[in-house]
Amino acid sequence: MAITKSILLALAALSMTLPLSAHHDSFTHHQNHEGQQPLQVHHNTHENDGTLVQEAKRVAIIGAGSAGSSAAHFLRHFHANTANISRINITIYERNSYIGGRSTTVSAHGNPSYPIELGASTFVPMNENLVNAAKEFDLAVSSISSARPKTVRDSVGVFNGEEMVFVQPYAEGEMGKWWSLARLLYHYGPSAPLRANRLTDETARKFLKMYREPLFPFSSLGEAAGSVGLLEATGMTGEQFLMANGVGNGKFVTELMQSATRVNYGQNLGLIHGLETMVCMAAEGAVSVEGGN
Repeated sequence: MAITKSILLALAALSMTLPLSAHHDSFTHHQNHEGQQPLQVHHNTHENDGTLVQEAKRVAIIGAGSAGSSAAHFLRHFHANTANISRINITIYERNSYIGGRSTTVSAHGNPSYPIELGASTFVPMNENLVNAAKEFDLAVSSISSARPKTVRDSVGVFNGEEMVFVQPYAEGEMGKWWSLARLLYHYGPSAPLRANRLTDETARKFLKMYREPLFPFSSLGEAAGSVGLLEATGMTGEQFLMANGVGNGKFVTELMQSATRVNYGQNLGLIHGLETMVCMAAEGAVSVEGGN
């Protein structure tokens, strides 16, 4: 079964609920009147000897999806590694009974024998937060290709709603990979695929700088994006970004690249920004956590 980041987020959130100090911390979980479920760490304000201790700073996070869970996890992590001795009390408000947000599993037609993952089923090397989380929580990962049965011989095709406009037959071994590449370049021409590949690499390098020192952790997402040169990519649509960088809007873009954005985001290139478009194309080396959600 394909894997999502839910298990990573769940473990991250669970680690967030551990005591932030040794001052008689306790964990509670209750429902409030608006249906949100706070996950809290309470801190008493007195030691055993009656000494008054500093009141913890209170932080509220709305939603225990990928953004909320990771925000709580990293806030606790960086707080613990700073010289700031004040304590923090993190509360996550979540309306559902599970952690992970959209990254969850449902049963097709109510049958648990057919699980369907609604969230991201894989992650790629450029998603360093998830890669590092898998290592931190000692979760085994496997590549998508190695996880598939060896008897599976897939062909890749592009369907435009009326007909198959391109089919890439199954190719085995190193020679097969070169043959597949030659077939792709013959059908779409060399210019757009090669330029798209270079643009993907350039955008990925800029994106990764945001998650490394001295930028990370950043206090302003906009300032961080500007400092690495990503405002152009986020300030125009995928269509505009590809045109501005010489990839164009030919068959390779409309048939292949837009197919990828539809699969990943359910959106056409004209409805997402350039950064989303290029991140979508950086799928090489995709892995999943062994064992499922």
